[in-house]
Amino acid sequence: MINSILRWNKKRWIIITSALIFIVAALLIYNTYASRKRYEEQMVMAQEYLEAGSFDEAREAYQKALSMNYGDKELLSIGLADAYAGVHNYDKALEVLRSIYEVEKTTAIKEKIEDITTKKTDYGFYQLISFGDTYFSNGEYSRAIDEYEKAKLIKSKSDISYLKIVESYMAMEKYDLAKEEIGDGLAVTESEKLSSMMSKIESRLNELKYDEILLMASEYIYQENYEEAFNSFNEAIWLIPKRDSAYNQMAELYITLNDFDTAKALLQNYLRSSKSSASEELLNKANDLIMQRKEKEKVLNELYTALNVVNIEAVAKIMEESFFIDTIAETVPLYYSPSGDMNLDMGYGMLISDKNNIYAGGFKDGLREGIGIQFVLDLEDKDSGWYYYQGEWNHDMPDGMGKTAEQSYGKDSEGKWQRIITETSGMFIYGLESGTMNKTLYLDGVVKSVSYIAAEGKPKAYIDENYLPVQADKPNHYVIGQFYCNNEPTGEYYSVKNGTKFKVKLDNK
Repeated sequence: MINSILRWNKKRWIIITSALIFIVAALLIYNTYASRKRYEEQMVMAQEYLEAGSFDEAREAYQKALSMNYGDKELLSIGLADAYAGVHNYDKALEVLRSIYEVEKTTAIKEKIEDITTKKTDYGFYQLISFGDTYFSNGEYSRAIDEYEKAKLIKSKSDISYLKIVESYMAMEKYDLAKEEIGDGLAVTESEKLSSMMSKIESRLNELKYDEILLMASEYIYQENYEEAFNSFNEAIWLIPKRDSAYNQMAELYITLNDFDTAKALLQNYLRSSKSSASEELLNKANDLIMQRKEKEKVLNELYTALNVVNIEAVAKIMEESFFIDTIAETVPLYYSPSGDMNLDMGYGMLISDKNNIYAGGFKDGLREGIGIQFVLDLEDKDSGWYYYQGEWNHDMPDGMGKTAEQSYGKDSEGKWQRIITETSGMFIYGLESGTMNKTLYLDGVVKSVSYIAAEGKPKAYIDENYLPVQADKPNHYVIGQFYCNNEPTGEYYSVKNGTKFKVKLDNK
């Protein structure tokens, strides 16, 4: 009975023990399965966060996965390193990788260390470039250069820092330093961008030199050293043939010197290969001035001819026209000769002193000399009056035989305006009437003449056949001669105011 009980108990304990072992084993298997499943879920989550760029979440997921002691620690460490690198914590990323590399010296870990190291270098480089760019955008070019120089120390073979430094020097207009920097960069990088930048710098240096040459040319023009001014313009054109400034300024100087044809040829030559609205405008100006010059020469020739043949109506008409007033008389004194050779030392020609006064005749030593005519137009009258002296000149003064003529306007006895032309001929000594003078008046178709004697411009009193002076019909006047018409005395006398002095009028006053 007892044995039977003992056998039963032993069997029961075996069953219970087996059951317990089974349960424990089942629990272990379940826990292992659950843990692995959690690991796999964490691993998938970490990869998804990493791919989505959620680096902080990826870092936490990888750290949890590593703490589970499942899976490929090498792969997990690489993923964790990428998560740290994603937030630019490259030192931590390298710490993770170096730690696993001490355990597992695999090629993948070594390559990832090199990759993160490169990224760390690139990040530091571009961060310095970014700092420099910020300073550059704020106009703090020296501080920008300092940052770019630091970046250059990190990646000396990259052309980016050299290019940035060159741009900063250019912004500061320190082109020589920019050129030196390009030379240093080309020695290290052989960058095509730097080569292109060198061309740009040299072009800019040429532009600065070009501007300096033109400034020098302006100074020469101010000094009236036109030869050196033209040399400067030619130097500038040789330096930058396609730029229009030197051509235009040279053309303007030719125009100022009245050499319109050369200005035209210069601009036409430039415009054959280049386009410039400013040059075209100057060319149009040169063409207009050439046309104006031709018209001017035509009018001057007509005026010179009319003056020499004493065609007073033609002379007055020309001088009253706007072309003469606004164009010809605008640049006085003006000398003219039909031959084109105006020799003021000894020769013949025409001098326009102003819009009212012109002279045609002989010159000597720059003065009126010999035979000539001085014409004065009075533009103050409603109907223009005029005056001229024609005859001999000496040392710029009427001196010798000559004639004056004057058109004026006065009122008759009835108060009506009438035109009067007065001609006086005889001897003039330094502009003063001298000796026997003949004066002729043309008034409303009537021609009257009178002879009188003058000394140093003062007319002498007229003595009748009884050797007595004739009394004047006006107070403070005296008679100097008797009027004749058709060689017959008219019974009228010519009287003048006491103190009268007859002289040649050399202006319109």
